[in-house]
Amino acid sequence: MLPQPGASRTGPDLIIAHLPNHAFEPARTELADLGVLRITISEVHSTSMLPAVTLRYRGAALETHLRTELRLECVAPEGEAPAVLDVLCAYAGRSGQVAVLDIEELHRPRAAEQVFMADPRLESAAQ
Repeated sequence: MLPQPGASRTGPDLIIAHLPNHAFEPARTELADLGVLRITISEVHSTSMLPAVTLRYRGAALETHLRTELRLECVAPEGEAPAVLDVLCAYAGRSGQVAVLDIEELHRPRAAEQVFMADPRLESAAQ
């Protein structure tokens, strides 16, 4: 059983999941409906004891244990972490992995307009 994110504290959680390639688009759509608008995706290879693919080369069977998956990282909005976790666990399947990490502090970059307004040297250039 996975721990419920945010059970002992409030704030956003970082959720990392390994999903099969075909599960990304439906998962992305559901996450967008939950308010998760920014997702980081990386293509990764994972391995397990069971063979991922058995190939035949000149009659000989060759087993490979590498699986190509997508590593999805997202910050679940406050209060939405259990719903985001449910979506990702559903799409991860039996071979996928899902991890939840607490975020102590979240830094959001300032918008470009705020940067220009805060710097007097750039303010005169904008006029």
